[in-house]
Amino acid sequence: MSFCLIITIIVTNFFGTSGNKFLAEFRGRENAKSFILVLKILIYAPIITLLIISVFIYLNWQFISDYFGLPLDMLIPILLFIYFRSSYIIIRRIFYGVGLVKDYTLNEIISDILMFCVLGYICLSGQKHFLLNCYIISYSFFSILSILILYKKIPKVLKRLKSNDTIDKKIVSLEFFRYGFVSMIGTVASTGTGYLSLLIIGTYLSNSQAGVYSSVITIISILMFIPKLATQVLLPEFSKLFGQNDNDQITKLLFYSLKVLISIAFLVCFLVFFFSNNILSLFGPDFQTGNIILRIMLPSVFIRIVSIPFVSFLSGTKYIIYPNIGGIIILIISVLLWILLVPDYKLIGIAIGYTSGILVGIGYQIYVAIIKMKIR
Repeated sequence: MSFCLIITIIVTNFFGTSGNKFLAEFRGRENAKSFILVLKILIYAPIITLLIISVFIYLNWQFISDYFGLPLDMLIPILLFIYFRSSYIIIRRIFYGVGLVKDYTLNEIISDILMFCVLGYICLSGQKHFLLNCYIISYSFFSILSILILYKKIPKVLKRLKSNDTIDKKIVSLEFFRYGFVSMIGTVASTGTGYLSLLIIGTYLSNSQAGVYSSVITIISILMFIPKLATQVLLPEFSKLFGQNDNDQITKLLFYSLKVLISIAFLVCFLVFFFSNNILSLFGPDFQTGNIILRIMLPSVFIRIVSIPFVSFLSGTKYIIYPNIGGIIILIISVLLWILLVPDYKLIGIAIGYTSGILVGIGYQIYVAIIKMKIR
């Protein structure tokens, strides 16, 4: 899973984040031709990229399988997972970029119900080698259903835009790829830290320690759905207001969303802190030893939730470079602390490195956002 997710993070953050931002911005400017150009890039470019990646993995599968300890017979499921998960995330970004959040939500609910039904059947029948197929079925169903809905709804969105505008396709394309490249570096650096920590544990620590940490990082990942979902809503809205040059509404949106997310962050972290033993016991009694690890990592959850309005403001306007500098800071600090702490402190060293990197990197992003907000 970590191997597949690292690849999908790179592809989806390059194309998806950029597409989300520019679709919303050009929708705010009512610029139909630029909107259509970005939509075409967002459709065709990922397909070509994923095809190249699939061919590379296929040709080097023996080496990849040996190096990462992946079963040889998992080639096709892994390729399908990478392709359909990437499609799922990019299509989700399109929904948010074009303002079809309700349609996305309905598709997500239906696809998730399907996945849990298949997952329940596989678990009850003990066919653990088919676990990856649960995601493939869900993502492929979501992709097909969403394409049909977008095909029907996009013309209605275009009717509200001005089609007599002129654009320079080269400039729009360069802006798209420049934004995507910068966004990918920082986002992959910060988001990929969790997956990288799993790979480090698998290399230097025992299987039991890897299992305990996996249960903790699973809980953290579930909690991270809050900032991810908030970002999906706020970033295109900031981009739209930026396209309309409405600074007052940008300020109001930032402070209103900040109040809401601070309340949510306090409530979530408070409950998880005091019920951490009960939560980890869901994985089994042996996993309760991860209690201290989970508590050490909770500040990273809190600051990520609180930072969403600031990071969305920077990413949705013209300050995309700063969130990605913060992402690189997260990765560098985490890796350095892991090198220093893991040999002596094991899982606690991993947790301290993970949390410290996020606190410093996200703190930098919040600081820059406040400065830029004052300038605006």
